[in-house]
Amino acid sequence: MPDIEGAITPANLVAKFAGAGIHISERTLRERARQLGAFRQMGKAMFFMPEDIDALIDALKPKPKASGETAPAVSRWTEADTDKLIERLSPKRPRDRPKK
Repeated sequence: MPDIEGAITPANLVAKFAGAGIHISERTLRERARQLGAFRQMGKAMFFMPEDIDALIDALKPKPKASGETAPAVSRWTEADTDKLIERLSPKRPRDRPKK
């Protein structure tokens, strides 16, 4: 029979986090646990076992980026765009208006 000694409810876990200075809502905790599948549920009651809490905390670690992983930014600005901008910004010559 599994040991349920370490079982804890989302509300109690939120209170433990708050005691450590980590402020998170119960709703956010439940949503994140569902995304990761790191929870237990019986009927409508959700609870966590120590390994679920470990999985939640491990999932919060930022993923390190490997050097060169991000692609260099590519400009979408073309020479034609530059020419259009210069034309738009240069002073306009007065138009010949017909006399009345």
